[in-house]
Amino acid sequence: MKITAFFHGVLYKNQIVLRVCDEKDFPLIYKLFGSKKKREERTKQEILLKCEIDAEFQHRTYKQLASVWKLITVIFESTERRKPTDEECYDLYLDLLDIYADKTVNRLNKNRLRPVHISEANTVAAARFIDGLLYHLATSCQLNYDLEADVRSVLYEWEIWQGKQEHNFRDDDSVTEWRAYAVYSEASGLGGDVDCHHIVSRGAAPQFEDCAWNVLALTREEHTFFHSRGWTVFLDKYPHLRGKVERAFKKAGHLEIPKIFMPENQIDIAGLANLALGE
Repeated sequence: MKITAFFHGVLYKNQIVLRVCDEKDFPLIYKLFGSKKKREERTKQEILLKCEIDAEFQHRTYKQLASVWKLITVIFESTERRKPTDEECYDLYLDLLDIYADKTVNRLNKNRLRPVHISEANTVAAARFIDGLLYHLATSCQLNYDLEADVRSVLYEWEIWQGKQEHNFRDDDSVTEWRAYAVYSEASGLGGDVDCHHIVSRGAAPQFEDCAWNVLALTREEHTFFHSRGWTVFLDKYPHLRGKVERAFKKAGHLEIPKIFMPENQIDIAGLANLALGE
């Protein structure tokens, strides 16, 4: 079982101590450690955790090609319940290109169109293809815990990358057009019915009510959580959305970015570590 999530982390007395940002991750964490304990009791050997701790997560370059192949592999595994061969992965890639990729004129037949391959796509065309793959996963695939973790890792990087773009490929869409592809939460990746949450509120800027760049897709629980706690706590829980939120306030022009984006509460490092280590 794999878990992809955000954690507060400190190095204290040569021990790494993590604190979960989103409480909804606890059931999976409990299940993982419960399974780990049972296996250790059965085998009489410690099961080591394979971990990747990435402090530069929000600053590195987004690798579109790597995301494409990871998502295609997940789509295959979700239906076939096994890992694909290289040939099977490429065949599925061709099928998905036909559905979700941009189209260009066929060089040999000007009356026909062909899909734009990821190797020849510009950044915008590749982004539209990735968006299509995420849509496909949310609407057509049943994922186990490990595959959900793989998709979540791509989603986090995807949202961070979008938040850095001065003009995103969805920015000119209306909210009605946005709703057609808003089939999963941008906060957690959960699919199903999602709410349309305006970043810059309709009361503060009614002229941006119908702009896709000014909305987030959230589950009803996440939407309620925001309205009860505000931006500071919300973005502490879902830090991959910070760029998109800040970008929306900047695009609104006449509005200043609220001070609530500044962290209000510092983590009590010693207290957290002592609690975790039982001191």
